[in-house]
Amino acid sequence: MYILTRRWRCLTAALVLAWAAAGCGNESARAPNPPRYAWPDSFAYRLEYAEATQSAAGVVSRLQETGVLRFAVRNDRYLVWSDSLSKVRMQAAGAVGEALNPEDTLHYLVRLGRLGEFDDVVPDCDPTVGACAAAFPSALPMELRRIIPRLPVWWPPEGHVWADTLVFNDLPRPGAARGAVLTEYRVTGDTTLAGRRYWIVGWHSMRQAWRPSGGTMLPDPITHEYGDVLVDQKRLMPVYAQWYGAVPAPASLRSMGVTGTGYRGRAWLAGSGLDSLAVMR
Repeated sequence: MYILTRRWRCLTAALVLAWAAAGCGNESARAPNPPRYAWPDSFAYRLEYAEATQSAAGVVSRLQETGVLRFAVRNDRYLVWSDSLSKVRMQAAGAVGEALNPEDTLHYLVRLGRLGEFDDVVPDCDPTVGACAAAFPSALPMELRRIIPRLPVWWPPEGHVWADTLVFNDLPRPGAARGAVLTEYRVTGDTTLAGRRYWIVGWHSMRQAWRPSGGTMLPDPITHEYGDVLVDQKRLMPVYAQWYGAVPAPASLRSMGVTGTGYRGRAWLAGSGLDSLAVMR
């Protein structure tokens, strides 16, 4: 469903070739799995996201987003916010800037755990303000889960998976749903890139949501998402993440011939050894 742009193909190819050149393989038996994260007082991830909405005739529109997700310690939590966020929608008539969502404009307070938990996620704003009241509570946790794998308390036998469940409820906001995202993880190996060692954590998530309709709750189709994360073995932090998925079009768009939307996202830890990939074109 998803059609890659030349820029995305180049980025993907560069990373795959780098892993291959480094002799990437399933070496988890010869090295420990990620034990615990070590979060510094401040850090940031550069983000890139692209999606393509399609019909039977081809691509209807494309959306490209870029920005920076920043973290800074505030007492016993992190203040988290989006910086330099840009959204551009490309259609047959040309490219136009897309409005930001309410959650894109807010600062959040988040308690980051050493196992990749993020608890007590609350907007750092007055709940009576329109943007604060309209923001989807699940937006930031879902974004963080793509970048920060949840680590298990006890590691399973080599080759086995562990799981994490993220429950969300965005009701009663317009167009919102409630449900859960089940993510299964597996350490697929470790590798060396430019002299640094990384664990490779692969994941697959399944999202089930229910929406109100006619006084009852109806289920959305289950959607699947896939991703990989590189965790720096020295810094004990995720330094690179990539993910992709697709969602079917809602009934209102299917009647217009739209079949669905495919998407891909990437995140780089700013200042890491892989940060140079973020400026490749």
